[in-house]
Amino acid sequence: MNNLFGKTLRSLMDGAEVKERALAEALSYDTTYISKWLNGSKLPSPRNAESVIRQMAGFLARQKGGGDEQEQELFLVLKTAYDRDSSYISFQSYNNHKTSFLRGRQEVIELLNDALIQMPHADGRDIVITASFDLLRLYREDITVLIKTLRSAGTQRIRLTAVLSPEALDSDQRFYIDSLLDIIGGLDYIEMSILAGSAGLPEILIINDVFCMQLLWNTGGETAAVFSSDREVVAEFARVQGRCLSGLESLLAPARPEELRRTNVQLDSYADKRQWLFFNEPPALLFPDEIMDQLIGDARTEEYAAYLRKLKSIFTGRTSKSRMDLVLYASVINRYLADGSVSVGNVEHRLTPEQAQAHLQHLSRLMRENPDFDIWLIRDTTMLSDTVRRAPSLFIDTISVYIENARADAHGNFHISMDPRMREAFQVSFERMLHQPYCTKLTPEDLLRYL
Repeated sequence: MNNLFGKTLRSLMDGAEVKERALAEALSYDTTYISKWLNGSKLPSPRNAESVIRQMAGFLARQKGGGDEQEQELFLVLKTAYDRDSSYISFQSYNNHKTSFLRGRQEVIELLNDALIQMPHADGRDIVITASFDLLRLYREDITVLIKTLRSAGTQRIRLTAVLSPEALDSDQRFYIDSLLDIIGGLDYIEMSILAGSAGLPEILIINDVFCMQLLWNTGGETAAVFSSDREVVAEFARVQGRCLSGLESLLAPARPEELRRTNVQLDSYADKRQWLFFNEPPALLFPDEIMDQLIGDARTEEYAAYLRKLKSIFTGRTSKSRMDLVLYASVINRYLADGSVSVGNVEHRLTPEQAQAHLQHLSRLMRENPDFDIWLIRDTTMLSDTVRRAPSLFIDTISVYIENARADAHGNFHISMDPRMREAFQVSFERMLHQPYCTKLTPEDLLRYL
């Protein structure tokens, strides 16, 4: 154990000029307990840990003259350190030999969560997960647990590769699309690759190059696995897994913004005759010519200016005449009118309030001119599921689907698929959203009411 909790507590006590005895009295504990927590020989009992840590945070905050906000900050710092040390102890209790046996799905998931929490702290790197099996199906309804675990690990970047059977995707589209959207929308930055798999692949999972697990069986409600953190064992499993994954067809892959511009993927999508668009950010499409001309004039590079000129031509000649369903959050429209911030071709721009209004007026006018252009509104002030609330932007045409999680970084976190099975599954999911009670079709006049 790295005694992160003890070191963190000592640092906070020193900052508040608090002695061990004073803290012990505040908690009604013997000073020996405080000493053992500080030197790492013991941790607070799991049964009382949260209550004790909250008492510590409150006492330390008061000593520094802070209020409820500072108390909550100190609680989160201490609780995170405690969770890491606790997960380390739990993780080590499993690992007594080069390989160990796990029985039961819950035991497998708990071990994976402990391992993931340890990875960035122990290894000092981003988390890289490679699974030559259907990891989404293993987690099933606990996919939110995976998201929370990855977030609590404190990692900034995650690379996830998993295998999915196209037949499984076809038979349970809703589960898989919701899971993918949950993961992409629930994490600040993830590069996720989904490969088309088939029966017979060894079901191996590697985390970085320090942990491996192989599912022995996961069927009929029964699950069993072996795992190891021995470097030689991990390397051998990784070698076998790499050979099995090489050459598998891509169902979903990460993409760089510059690649999307260079290969005209975005332009081709906006030029398509049928589009399904969901924005969790201001809609960077169908600007009036005068706004496009200003963006072109302000472009910092000729390459970007050339991209904008193509985009302007496509907006006028193709997009405005396409059959399109555009879904927006009400809060996004209001924020856009307030600050004018919009990302065009993954480059940030700041429009004036008058320009943002002119953009919405132009969209309303196009709705009147093109009866196949529909705008739908999600009132995100109402109670929504986490899947809807966190959903990344979706851009679907007749050929491809690409996904953008722009909440944390407007310049990254793109995924693309040109697989017809994956594209169809996203389209079905999109059209199902249009029929939900939280999604309302706007008239041109409805849109103008936001001005």
